[in-house]
Amino acid sequence: MLADLKSLDRPEGVTILAAAVVDDVLGILVLTVVVGASAASSFSAGAIGIVAIKAIGFWLGLTAIGIWAAPYIERAINKFRSDGAGLVLTLALAFLAAGAAELAGLAFIIGAFSIGLALSATELAHRVERELSGIIQFIVPIFFVVMGMLVDVGSMTSAVIFGIVLSVLAILSKVLGSGIPALATGFNFLGSARIGVGMTPRGEVALIIAGIGLSQGIIGQNLFGVSIMMTIITTLIAPIILVPLLKNETRGTRKGNL
Repeated sequence: MLADLKSLDRPEGVTILAAAVVDDVLGILVLTVVVGASAASSFSAGAIGIVAIKAIGFWLGLTAIGIWAAPYIERAINKFRSDGAGLVLTLALAFLAAGAAELAGLAFIIGAFSIGLALSATELAHRVERELSGIIQFIVPIFFVVMGMLVDVGSMTSAVIFGIVLSVLAILSKVLGSGIPALATGFNFLGSARIGVGMTPRGEVALIIAGIGLSQGIIGQNLFGVSIMMTIITTLIAPIILVPLLKNETRGTRKGNL
């Protein structure tokens, strides 16, 4: 949507993209802590603290090693002349990292995500993204079908009011939680509103986290259905509000800032 409206180069667009990455990382870390704590023999503040330290340490360590090794990995992969070698070897690294996370008692997604972050600044990342486009177009519909099949419609309809209330709170928390800091860091009211609304949608990462939570027995069908409802509502409402805000050509930053 930001690209379609030519807003990626605006200060608001850059801020939304950067904040979205941080938001995904924090969400994955929280999931990892919850998964690790639920697997621990005792569920206490101490156990949660240990898992949190382990999760953050694992993510920071793996990402730092990956960033350091990324140029060497790219050069090594470029030596392979066969088509698709970069894609295959990159996926192999992601699977190995995911397996290492599982062995450490953490959610597998944090390992794969760390490899993606580490390689994101390389030319290899753009090549792999192009080569993956066909696979993504095939797999993404399957992903959403599977997510839909996991929903117990009866459980979800019985919690409609809770789902609506949670969705409203989710929207307000994003608009205020992102908009107020933006207002304090050089954006005017319009720019802050753009950032707050732009951060509102819960996308694929939220669905993945909900799916893992359901499969691990951390949440039940009721909460899973409510999570899906919240994701749908926030994803549908945000563009309706954001498009008019972005079409307004008024500058989104205060004079002399950004």
